Amino acid sequence: MLLALFFVPALVAIAMLLVRWRRVEPVRVLAEAVPPPATVSGELDPFASLDLLLAELEGATVRIDGADELDETSVLELEQLADKLEAAATTLEGVH
Repeated sequence: MLLALFFVPALVAIAMLLVRWRRVEPVRVLAEAVPPPATVSGELDPFASLDLLLAELEGATVRIDGADELDETSVLELEQLADKLEAAATTLEGVH
């Protein structure tokens, strides 16, 4: 009878394993925040924006060409166009 007591812990351990294996635990999925979709900053086609700037510059110089002197608005307009062209040039430096 004393020998049977040695088998009781082993039988209890086996019974516990069988009970745990049969129990289906729910699958846990860690929810992760979805990053926002990637966006492109700036112009999609930098050459198209450069063409627009050059056309604008050409239009301004044609208007100014007939005048004998440049007034302040013409000078300001040319300076603004020069700034835009410089900004476009810096964005196109890495484009091959």
